[in-house]
Amino acid sequence: MGRKKKYSPKAFESAGKTNDTSANIYDSMLISAAFKDLNARQRMLYVYCKNQYYGKRKPQADYPDMDAVQGDECFYLNHALITDVYGLYPKTNHRDFYRDMQKLAENGFIEIISSGYAAKKRSIYRFSEKWLSWKPP
Repeated sequence: MGRKKKYSPKAFESAGKTNDTSANIYDSMLISAAFKDLNARQRMLYVYCKNQYYGKRKPQADYPDMDAVQGDECFYLNHALITDVYGLYPKTNHRDFYRDMQKLAENGFIEIISSGYAAKKRSIYRFSEKWLSWKPP
């Protein structure tokens, strides 16, 4: 039995960088009530969360004795990354970033494990499947 061939991104999908990652989102999520309840910026923020999930350093490597961050579904994300790298918010707009992350948590897409806001550290989040049973308030 042969090895599965590694997927090569198409020219319209990637700039061809080494270690380029993708952020898969399935149709069932796109058509869910929980996803439709998000505004455009919150949806894009979720895409950036998914990008952190694939191919990035995981909190479990930094905190091997902390049970809450064990598992591949945990990821780091902070305001500086979202503003400096992705440009989704202005540098001075912390409030909307944290409000939007809270909305992703309320709609069941993520869980907030540790907020780094006060200590100016990376926050730790975990992906959640609670969006599957989310009902509008």
